[in-house]
This record gives sequence, structure tokens and C-alpha cells, in this order.
Amino acid sequence: MYDVVCVGSATEDVFIKSELSKIIRVSDILSETEYLSYDYGGKVNIDHIEFLTGGGATNTAVSFARMGLKSASLTKISANDDAGAAVLAELKSEGVATHLVAKSHSHRTGYSVILVSWQGDRTALTFRGANNTLDETDIDWGFLDETRWLYLSSLSGRSAQMAQQIARRASKRGVKLAFNPGGTQLKTGIRGLAPILEGTEALIINRQEAETLTGIAGVRDYIDHQACTVCGQCVQACSEGIFKNVRGHIEVREAELCRLCSDCVAACPNDAILIEPWTYNMFEIFNALRDTGVTLAVITDGKAGCQVFDGKKIYYFPSYNAPVIDTLGAGDSFASGFVAGLMKTGDLHQAIKLGTANASSVVRYFGAKPGLLTFDEASDIIREKEADGIYRVREVSLEERVVP
Repeated sequence: MYDVVCVGSATEDVFIKSELSKIIRVSDILSETEYLSYDYGGKVNIDHIEFLTGGGATNTAVSFARMGLKSASLTKISANDDAGAAVLAELKSEGVATHLVAKSHSHRTGYSVILVSWQGDRTALTFRGANNTLDETDIDWGFLDETRWLYLSSLSGRSAQMAQQIARRASKRGVKLAFNPGGTQLKTGIRGLAPILEGTEALIINRQEAETLTGIAGVRDYIDHQACTVCGQCVQACSEGIFKNVRGHIEVREAELCRLCSDCVAACPNDAILIEPWTYNMFEIFNALRDTGVTLAVITDGKAGCQVFDGKKIYYFPSYNAPVIDTLGAGDSFASGFVAGLMKTGDLHQAIKLGTANASSVVRYFGAKPGLLTFDEASDIIREKEADGIYRVREVSLEERVVP
């Protein structure tokens, strides 16, 4: 009996870091977009290169195994290349069952080139290869009778057509589903993913993916101006000067300076502070996800932490401060840590913290697997961070906070 079977991609990854990379930011008062760039037509020196394995089905399966859970990986690789052999060897070395891994005799194993910026964020150039060709003939469906959870990650190409069938079969057998959809699936919108979402225990996506799925942008909108009396208490309470009275109107400037103290929320006599300015306001996105059937909707947002919606309340939690070498795998590590927390403790707050701890470790290394934690290691980080006082789960009621 498996605790979890992870379905998705498998790749060999090459990480390339150059101090000559540039980050271009385009922003307005409500949002910001970033682009990784290099001199066009130039020759760019590389400072670091490393070869590792990745892909949603392998990263998460290894993470679950390290958390002390029995896991298997359901993915597709080449039967003939070194990349596929490397994927299998690493899964076996980590104690992940590989009997569900399908093999192609006509397609190469997936491959990614990850361009890492000097800040640690990255852009991935991905060749899908065998990942695009998973079909029902590759799957022994009996595995669904032998697992408690199914972790369904990105499927692309022809394989994307399998997502609904896998989710439907899992639901019929009472297998709980954690779903981390890829770009191909997200572009179909809520209506296109409805057959999967209605049976999903935990939907886990990042902010940009949530915006694509719902067609709604997360915004830097922190104040209910109808409730605000411009009393100035938030201005006085914020030592960073983030709240400002601009011509009789309270505005938020330089939200990135927020130190997560909650003084502004406590000081406001009218509950006009919708959310602390260290994170995005995603109330409307959660409102759109309310009727999908998803039990828990989880949205991650890098340094701004995560938000989790259970149908009534939003639980939001900051990321742990950590030196960043590479952010690839942060999403997989958070998601697997979060689901492992649900499975091992049944406590939502603890699941959020386990995911956060796992991600804070992974970003310290190149690749998605080297920094993955055991359950005890993650628990130690949580205890250490809780001593700081600022790392606590905040809760807000969605119904009380959505501004008409």
C-alpha cells in the first residue's frame, strides 16, 4: 500500500548561472512583471553549471519519501538514453517505487535548461520528449487500489488528455487528489478543469498560475476605502512608513518594506485593513475558486509566502527568510511538504509550515531535490522560526473581506 503516487514529468536538468544576467521589471501601482535577459547577440560567460534530475513526478515522489511516506512515481522516460537511466537510478536510491515508470522506445527523456539569475530566480527552457506521450496503455490502473493519495502534477502534449481520466478513476476509488496543474491545463480555465477540480482535495498553484486559471489578477489592494475613516492609526502604527495619507486618502507605498508585524491590522478601529501589505490581495481569485469543489485552494507567491483557502477562511503565511541559490523546485517542495503535512498530522497550520520549511531549504541549492527535508528536519526549522514571533498563520474571513 502506497501513501502517495506522484503522476507527471521526469527530466534531466542542466542548471546554468551567469552573473551577467539582467532582470527587467515592468510595474504599475497594482502589479509587477519581471523578465530575465541577456545581451542580444553577445557571448555570455557561465559561472556555474550542474546536471541533475527533475520533473514534477520525481521531485515530489522523492520529497514524500524523505518525509517518511511510501511513494511511487508514475511518469514516462526513454528506454534508451542516459537521462532516463539517471532518473530511474535516483528514484531507486531515494526509496521511491519505480514499477509504474513507463518507457518509450521512440522518444527521448525530457530535458530542461534552467537559466538562473544572479538573484536565484530562473527561467526554464524545456524539451518535453517522452513526457508528452503518456497514455492509458502505459498505466496499470490497479495502482489506484493500493494508494491513499494521488499527487497529479503537470502533464503536457498528448499526456494532458490523461489528467481527467486519472482524476476520475481516483475519485471512484476514494483516493484523495492533490492537483498541481501545468500551463496547458491552466489555460483551459476553471470550466475546462471542472471535472478534476470538483474532486480535488488540495489544488496547489502559484500566483501567476492562479491568475491564468481564473482570469483575475492578484492586486496590491490592502484597504477597504468604504470602511476607512482616514483616522491615521495605520500611518502611526507602521514604523516603515508604508501607509500614507495622500490628500485625505490612505495609500500603501513600498509594500515590500512590510516587516509582518500586524501592527497596522491591530491599530485600525474599523477593520479597514484587508490584508497586510507583505502579500498580494487574492480575495477575488479565491472567491472564483469557491464553487469549484476544491476542498483546499493553495496559492504560493515566492518571497510573499502562501495563502490557503478552505471555503470560508484564508490562511496566509510568510516565507521563511533564506539565502536563495535557485528557486526551481520551490513549488514542488512546498506542495509535497504541504500534502505530507496533511497526511502525517491532519493539521492545516502545520501543513502550511512544513511546506514552507521544505521550500526554504530547497532554494539554498541548485536543483529540486538536494535540499529536500525529512519530516524531523522540517519540524526543527519550524520550531526555530517560531521563536522569531513573526512566523504565525494569519486568518481572515473571505466573506468579510471581499469588497463589493
